[in-house]
Amino acid sequence: MFSRDYIHYLIERGNDEQTQLINTDRKLSEAFFYTLCAFLNTSGGEVLMAYSFDKGVIGLTDNEIKILEKSMLDGINDADKIHPKPRLVIKPISYDNEKLLYIKIPNSYSVHTLDGTWVYERRGPKNIQIDSLSDQIRIQERKRFYYPDNKIIKYVDTSHFNMDVYKKAMNFLAQTRPSHPWLNMDFEQVTKSSGLWRMDLETRESGFTVAAVLLLGKDEVIRGIFPSFRIDAIREKDGFEGYYDRETFTTNLIDTYYQLMDFVRKHLPDFFVMNNATRVGIRDLMYREIFINFLTHQDYSSGLPAKFAITHTDSTFTANSNRMNRNTDIDPNDYQPMPKNPIIGRFLRELGLAEELGFGLKKIASFVSQFSSETAQFHDGPTFLASIPPLTKKAAPEAEKQEEKDNKTGEKALKRADNQPVSASQPGNTHTEKQKESPSGTGPLQIFDDLSDTKKERLFDIIQLLSQTKHTNTQVLTKQLGVSRETIAREVKILRELRLIEFKGALKNGYYLLTDRGNNIADYLAQNRFNSK
Repeated sequence: MFSRDYIHYLIERGNDEQTQLINTDRKLSEAFFYTLCAFLNTSGGEVLMAYSFDKGVIGLTDNEIKILEKSMLDGINDADKIHPKPRLVIKPISYDNEKLLYIKIPNSYSVHTLDGTWVYERRGPKNIQIDSLSDQIRIQERKRFYYPDNKIIKYVDTSHFNMDVYKKAMNFLAQTRPSHPWLNMDFEQVTKSSGLWRMDLETRESGFTVAAVLLLGKDEVIRGIFPSFRIDAIREKDGFEGYYDRETFTTNLIDTYYQLMDFVRKHLPDFFVMNNATRVGIRDLMYREIFINFLTHQDYSSGLPAKFAITHTDSTFTANSNRMNRNTDIDPNDYQPMPKNPIIGRFLRELGLAEELGFGLKKIASFVSQFSSETAQFHDGPTFLASIPPLTKKAAPEAEKQEEKDNKTGEKALKRADNQPVSASQPGNTHTEKQKESPSGTGPLQIFDDLSDTKKERLFDIIQLLSQTKHTNTQVLTKQLGVSRETIAREVKILRELRLIEFKGALKNGYYLLTDRGNNIADYLAQNRFNSK
């Protein structure tokens, strides 16, 4: 994440408008808080701390780093010292076998004061105390209209972009909006048209923006500008004790979007609703909205990693750093959103991925209402939270009725199982041609007769899978059969009621195995199931 070349670049760059080198040991210099306040009020910046930078780099000891970190945290948590409280990235790093302390300071959207009174601004390598009211108002007005993704990054040129990702974006655009004018432009024209390259009319500075780097930049370029940028995708275990699967994305937002969609497809089944007499899969449509909202409205300047998680109940949530509008829960039908990254949002809207500002949350809520009696929950705070309930079959009443019917057959099937032999191989047991023609009927599989064909086939799959593998748990069954954990839980319940399977071991690491009755059914299926198809 922090390459030697990048740290060397910061050291060689020295003290300027966005970099500060500080010599220190056990005591945190008061100059750090002047720099912190100035960076927060200007354009953000990066600080490196060492014992000395004057004659070569002399690093810090582990104990000195701990003392400095504690002093920093005490200071930023003290409202009398720095207000409002900033969010920083503080990380010990190594450089040529020396230990340094790295601090990433964002460009805050608030005006920060030091020691309850003083306002500082960064001008070149100096922290300037702002005394006049007019200058303080100027800083406030600049922050009011500040959008992090619109910031120009000096020295970024076309060689810093991943052209394969750009081509992927244009191919997607050709499919969704084949008459779009960008399709007749080259890379330079598209970036200027979309705002990914711009000229600041106040400073006359020009160049590619943060949005351009995040959307289309090479991975090493993104890491260089946002060294702590990370998005985690997690499939949690039962009881939130660890995870079954975890992926970390540190690449551009276009590829990150596709990788998040792949993660959902791997762990959640599709679900279907009727739309104008057509059966439509709703999973991809809904999570497209969730992930685009997730990626578009993050505060990338904060340095805090974002998270997408699938819980043990198959509900999902996203959590990302946020430029807070109001610290409250959100009603999608009564919400006036504030743009967080308008350049990123505009580019994704042109591709046909994003909705107009404010419509994304409404569409998510609408999708959820089609498959669940619960509602989607959104919270606008320092961390933006979106929570989606687990997938159900609310929108498919016929399937719901069949599921209810299937779940009520356990007792009937169990009585029938107790009154009939189920072994296909015990002495004296013969099978008629009719029995061989059908997996159910009057044979040992008659205990499943009241179930739907889909339900029967899935139960047969579970039985045969358990007969072929050892120590099979719910997670294995979910992956092997490509259905949700909720579905597997219902099927397992039926098989346990029929005394065909049992659970062995502790709850955390236990597994299912076939009983003698279940093994007899598995033998019968092995001899007859596929021969009858």
